[in-house]
Amino acid sequence: MQILVHCLQKLDDDKDIKDYIKMSSKWASIKEINKFSPQIAKAQTQGSNASHRAYEEAYKPCLNGFCIGLDERGEMLDSFEFAKLLKDRNQISFFIGGAYGLGDNLRGEMDRLVSLSRLTFAHKIAKLVLYEQIFRALCINANHPYHK
Repeated sequence: MQILVHCLQKLDDDKDIKDYIKMSSKWASIKEINKFSPQIAKAQTQGSNASHRAYEEAYKPCLNGFCIGLDERGEMLDSFEFAKLLKDRNQISFFIGGAYGLGDNLRGEMDRLVSLSRLTFAHKIAKLVLYEQIFRALCINANHPYHK
């Protein structure tokens, strides 16, 4: 299984996330693709419409496999339901929105929209929660005791 995590983060060197990628490697190949760019930085100073256009431009070429958008309006799942999303898939692509979330067009391109919480998280925190839940889901699907 290949899991791609697409993000828009200025800084992307996090030891905890690297640990989750390493622990997950027995069940899946996980790759992070950071699409942050000067164009996105500029768009975010111009407001939500410009930002959503920039996010869409960055993410649209990456819509491969089963696409899951992280969105505050998405489905709230427990860890077992989240694990079912990953089960028996060859490629899963996660998309984390930028400062203005995912726009309507991009949300419409997703196979599923999932909310990590009704709370708003900083990008770095959302990413860490996602990686932990990916590892937990892989453990659940492999009957590994981590999730207990």
